[in-house]
Amino acid sequence: MRTLRKFLAAFALAGLVGGGYLYAQPAPAGGGTADGDVTVPMEKQATLSAPEMTAAAKDLQAKMEAVLQRVLSLREAARKQKDVLKLNCVNEKLLQVKQLLNIANEADTELATAISSNDEDERYHQFSRINISAEKVNSLRDEAEGCIGEEIIYVGPTKVVVDKPPFPDDPTGQDPFNLGLDFDRPGYASPFGT
Repeated sequence: MRTLRKFLAAFALAGLVGGGYLYAQPAPAGGGTADGDVTVPMEKQATLSAPEMTAAAKDLQAKMEAVLQRVLSLREAARKQKDVLKLNCVNEKLLQVKQLLNIANEADTELATAISSNDEDERYHQFSRINISAEKVNSLRDEAEGCIGEEIIYVGPTKVVVDKPPFPDDPTGQDPFNLGLDFDRPGYASPFGT
């Protein structure tokens, strides 16, 4: 009992000393800024010109509109099936797609304003909002197709091939690698072995 108390006391003391040591370490260089903001290592900003960014934003919005039409067709398919669960699931995804389209449209307007006022930071920020919205819309399209039960990608029927080693499972029965060794079977633990 006394040794247990000594062990626990030593463990607690080591924890306090070690914790104090870790707490007193200086912050790593490059991990933050002078005003306390944290930056991501290797952070890069896209290098698109204003016309390229505008064209890319329009392309992303066109793709999001196509996804909206796809989700609307999925909703019609759920209505024709008269499946309330599928319809509710698709309607939920449709609502989210519409909200993200609104965010992208607002960001596109702000992008045009930022380009006209030569505000680089705001331009990149608004473009990233459009880009993130497009990614989420694509994800929602996949989820809506899952609601209906359609496969996203059908590769074909699954074929399972089982490979087994060329030697038997019991390596003590014979020489598995044909090395010319003679294996003895292990003895039984009981004198009444079978």
